[in-house]
Amino acid sequence: MISLAPQGVFWTVQGEGHLAGEPMVFVRLAGCSVNCPQCDTNYVHHSYISAQEVVGNCVAARDANKRAEYVWITGGEPTNQELGELRDGLWAAGFKPCLATSGVREVSGSWWWISVSPHSADFVQRAGHELKLVPGLNGLKLQEIDTRSCSFGRYYVQPMAGSRESLESCLQWLKSHPQFKLSPQSHKSWGLP
Repeated sequence: MISLAPQGVFWTVQGEGHLAGEPMVFVRLAGCSVNCPQCDTNYVHHSYISAQEVVGNCVAARDANKRAEYVWITGGEPTNQELGELRDGLWAAGFKPCLATSGVREVSGSWWWISVSPHSADFVQRAGHELKLVPGLNGLKLQEIDTRSCSFGRYYVQPMAGSRESLESCLQWLKSHPQFKLSPQSHKSWGLP
């Protein structure tokens, strides 16, 4: 069974990182071991449904909107749940399953895209498709992050929406970390979830 947040499954456009601008289906999971003060997921109210039902909801969202080859699984912290059956079902339904994690534990299985946005310097998932550092998120300080042991295809710093201090940290980071680019949270300016 999969524990879904109240928003559950919905169609939107990705607003962050390398896939920004891509229409996709989001699966927002409930439950988290990270406990971020800025979290946008309500954990008090959630529902349990089967992985097959989640896949069916993703297919319905894609069919209703005519375009979404990606499913972005986010949370909460997705690695708190067993996602193998969901991931495999999404592949079988013709989706490209993507996982957004804080990196608190290693990710297993075959994913189309792994996006890691650590909430502390001691994150363990140190490889994937993109690393997004958000200064100020759960107290994250960029100067505490060591990326030398990381292996990501793309590296981003992303200011917290509305935080000038977070933006200034990102701009300073860019000056001494040439592999990083600045990533906005475009969905917030677009008014999308």
